[in-house]
Amino acid sequence: MNNDTLTPAKNDYPKPVILTVDDDPNNLSVLHDCLEELNYTILAAEDGESAVKRAEYALPDLILLDVMMPGIDGFETCRRLKANTNTKEIPVIFMTALAETGHKVKGLEMGAVDYITKPFQREEMLARIAVHLQNRRLTRELQKAKDELERRVEERTTDLAITNRELEEEIAERQMVQEQLQEQALIMEEKVEELQRAQDALLKSEKKFRVIFEQTFQLMGLLSPDGILLEANQTSLGFCGVTASEVIGKLFWETPWWTHSEEQRQRLREGISSAAAGELVRFETDHLDGKGKLNIIDFSLKPVHDEQGNVVQMIAEGRDITALKKLDKELRQSQKMEAIGTLAGGIAHDFNNILTAIIGFTDMAQRKAAKDDSISRDLERVQEAGTRAKELVSRILTFSRQGEQERQPLRMATVIEEVFKLLRATLPTSIEIHQQIDTVPNGDLVLADPTQLHQVLMNLGTNAAHAMRARGGIFTVTMADIAADASLIKLYPDLTPGPYVRLTVSDNGHGMDAATKERIFEPYFTTKNVGEGTGMGLSVVQGIIKSHGGTISVYSEPGQGTAFNIFLPRIADEVSLDTQTDALFYGGSERILFVDDEKVLAELGEELLKELGYQVTTETSSLEMLARFRAEPDAFDLVITDMTMPGLTGRELAKELHIIRPDIPIIMCSGFTEFLSASEATEAGISEFLMKPYVASKLDQVIRRVLSQ
Repeated sequence: MNNDTLTPAKNDYPKPVILTVDDDPNNLSVLHDCLEELNYTILAAEDGESAVKRAEYALPDLILLDVMMPGIDGFETCRRLKANTNTKEIPVIFMTALAETGHKVKGLEMGAVDYITKPFQREEMLARIAVHLQNRRLTRELQKAKDELERRVEERTTDLAITNRELEEEIAERQMVQEQLQEQALIMEEKVEELQRAQDALLKSEKKFRVIFEQTFQLMGLLSPDGILLEANQTSLGFCGVTASEVIGKLFWETPWWTHSEEQRQRLREGISSAAAGELVRFETDHLDGKGKLNIIDFSLKPVHDEQGNVVQMIAEGRDITALKKLDKELRQSQKMEAIGTLAGGIAHDFNNILTAIIGFTDMAQRKAAKDDSISRDLERVQEAGTRAKELVSRILTFSRQGEQERQPLRMATVIEEVFKLLRATLPTSIEIHQQIDTVPNGDLVLADPTQLHQVLMNLGTNAAHAMRARGGIFTVTMADIAADASLIKLYPDLTPGPYVRLTVSDNGHGMDAATKERIFEPYFTTKNVGEGTGMGLSVVQGIIKSHGGTISVYSEPGQGTAFNIFLPRIADEVSLDTQTDALFYGGSERILFVDDEKVLAELGEELLKELGYQVTTETSSLEMLARFRAEPDAFDLVITDMTMPGLTGRELAKELHIIRPDIPIIMCSGFTEFLSASEATEAGISEFLMKPYVASKLDQVIRRVLSQ
């Protein structure tokens, strides 16, 4: 179509008047720019009410009408225009982003002559406008010619007796008009062909949107008000592995998306009743896919109304949010673990300060009471209790993944034997213990903290005993060396290629259902009665295994027992397993400045160091200690400081000391490891880090190592 066809004649006819109606000024501006250059007179209205009034006043040749507007929408505006005698003949073209077939049908039923979908093609829009303006002009001309003809016929009839010549002229004039009509008919045929081409383009566009409907990731369908499934897209059909013929025409709640749960079917029936009454319905449900997997679905029902406001259809839509729910659960779990870790750090700091005093003073008392057997035995019990408390704090830090782990090469078979000795003494005789070790020489060698692996096996053993306590059973531990290849990593994504030790701990107890298996590694989750467990065991086990670069999984069925598979990286190279003996007491005579804000720990430090022969100056205030050092910076060979103190922290104090004297060695003590790496400690000027609680021998080793550097 050329521009001559699109542009109205400028001499023979008045400029066509077009009323554009849209609540968006930007859209009005775009339409104005498109139409103004084609010699149209453009009027504008931003809502339906003003559009009706302006149309009745100006009587435009054509109205371009948006659907979605404040106040009355485009459909209601069109209905009012067609109900008004003065404006009913004005052609109305809907221009809207609503591309659904239902909206198009509704617009045409309202009396519109055409329906253009946004975003529109400019040439197509101008062509359609030109066609409908031409139709309106031709209709007017035909009506005018008809009226004129009838008037002349009436005049000629009255004058027929006067002159035949006038009658002949009238006949000739009629013939001329007829020829004009034929010419106009030919023009109309051309315009109809153009309109047909536009309709074909519209059908092509509709096919494109149909493809989008079919290929969208959303599960979509169309329902009748009584719940019969009228249509379903390919995504929803493929989701549960059915064909359209199997579900179309059926009640929606009797289709495979819902038949797995009577509760969900009832919920859907109630939702359909609400949607049929005009309400938007939305809820979370679950669907079984074609593989039998349960997926979480965000489901909604949207009512579709006709011009009378009656619900004629409902759009059913489902969005698979299984992955989102999993991420949300993992986020909450991460936040929970972060909070627990923060709490554990605070507990460890306070406990280790207390235990430092208990273990340190007890250690000194043991040496002083060496000749008194009864006192020595009592102090030994106190020392044992303090050591147990120290291990408890270490386990708390392990759970929060913030504790220091002293790892060494060790054989898993040795750990298993030690644990079996303890378990055999605590388990009832109705429970048998079996072990099967199937590894090559050194095939069970791992780099690990023996205390933590001991804790893992003890925890799994006591859990197995709890599962078999009613009827007894068999507790089995098997071990094998295995290589993590692609097939194994596919099953356990946390693994990396290389050699592993696989440890399987199983029982034939009562087992677990799927819901319990899903939560067993959560902190505080337990199936035991009050007083039988805290719910921390398996979460600690998982934390230990992951911190060692391994992974743990569980298989269990109700009544079939439970099996835990643990994979730990195996040491492939030959290593020495020689045990280290405690270092001897060396002591010394150097001058040490010791600061701890807790008076009892300052006193302990002073006594321990003096007993080792050192010259000691103690402070309980970091600010006073800094003032003393500033006054005599060369009076000390070493500084030992606590980490957490009021005034200046140990890290801040170390920086100040190195400003005064860069070469002063500093040992940092803390009940909780706050440095993330050795580089951070070096940057702060710390020579070595000493964890609380400590005894005289450990303190002496660290001092001699630092001073020897």
